[in-house]
Amino acid sequence: MGMELGGCAKCSKYLLIVFNVLFFLVGIALLAAGIWVIVQPYQLEILEILNNPLIKNSAYLLIALGSFIIVVAALGCCGACMNSKCLLVVYFIIILIIFIAQLVGCALVLAYRSEVNKFVSEGLATTMDDYKGESANDTLSTAWNGIQILLECCGTNGYGDWADGTWVNTTSPMIEIGGSSYPQEYPATCCVFEDKYTILEGGVWPTPVDLALCMGRADDGSEVTPTNATLNKGGCFMAFEDLVIGQIAIVGGVGIGLLVFELLSMAFAIILCRGISKGEDVV
Repeated sequence: MGMELGGCAKCSKYLLIVFNVLFFLVGIALLAAGIWVIVQPYQLEILEILNNPLIKNSAYLLIALGSFIIVVAALGCCGACMNSKCLLVVYFIIILIIFIAQLVGCALVLAYRSEVNKFVSEGLATTMDDYKGESANDTLSTAWNGIQILLECCGTNGYGDWADGTWVNTTSPMIEIGGSSYPQEYPATCCVFEDKYTILEGGVWPTPVDLALCMGRADDGSEVTPTNATLNKGGCFMAFEDLVIGQIAIVGGVGIGLLVFELLSMAFAIILCRGISKGEDVV
């Protein structure tokens, strides 16, 4: 019986080390992702669009989370390598707190999903009032322009939002097409573009498929109804929602994987602690 326990303790020790090395790499990845967003300021500006400190500071949260994971992983590795019961107990408590927090977080998201949707929608609508045009360099205008291009959307719930908004009604924006100026009812960033990803290359504006038709103008300047082939008519709220829903399977899989990982890590820490307490040779 004693030999079997010693074998379990040894196995738990090595598995705990392997698990925490992987955990350490996850922390490095999150840390790198946060730094990358800060180094690429255009990515950070896009996050401003939701008008929420938690979201706007997501890059710094990634850095903090990555650093925290690195410290916890190092704690687990040291505890296992040194056969330190004290370090393993601290490691177990931290992982248990993280495990409970994840379960509570998932429950809150499911329980308040409609409130989250309302919060995002209202955040988008509020920031629309501060939009200053396609050529503006302020953070919110840049964010709206970028998000409309990348997510192929227009306004919060649709392109008609702009006609009822502050930008159109207070500045009466005009756009030049074929040497003539016409009133705008929505930004040109609502147009369908040939290659939308050029905006990520130092903020280079992509080329619209057909700017005139996008703006509702025929070749002779007369008004026409924009088509879906030239204008993105859907709202950015739905685009955000579709983006999140599209990633649910991945996020869910990662979340379940983390929960299993944490359960196993706690189990290995307990087994190793028991082996150390009973004086087993787990070196």
